[in-house]
Amino acid sequence: MAVTAKAGKYFYAWSKILPDGSFCLSDQALQEYYITTESNVILMSGRNTLKGFSVLCKERISNSPLAAIFNNVPQVQNFTIPAGEAVTFKHRLFCWAYLDKDRYIRLPEETWKQFGVTPGDRLLSLRANHLGFDNLSEGPFIDLAKQLRDMIVYE
Repeated sequence: MAVTAKAGKYFYAWSKILPDGSFCLSDQALQEYYITTESNVILMSGRNTLKGFSVLCKERISNSPLAAIFNNVPQVQNFTIPAGEAVTFKHRLFCWAYLDKDRYIRLPEETWKQFGVTPGDRLLSLRANHLGFDNLSEGPFIDLAKQLRDMIVYE
């Protein structure tokens, strides 16, 4: 069950990066952003130094301010590089991953490290903007989320 916290932040769930590099995405977040399983999703690091990534829906990028950035990383947007292979542009990291029927993505350990996280880390999934949702291991909302009860935990 998602929880609304102070300042109107909307938290979906906690999810742990498993030893095999798999990570479960929140069912509620996927529904809200119209992301279907058995499809490809795009991951992008934040502008700041927060550890984690945003999950973006490709269909929403073309009509957004990020369209110009994604024009410079067509190999990610068109899925022409191997899944989980990261590309850097303007201090941001981008890759794509396949979302399986059970809502898991899988990335190599090296890619997780590039996003500032490692297997065993627990990330908070939260609403970000109209393009996608964030999955973060540190930042101002982590302590707030730790105080909340009734948060779903995927492990």
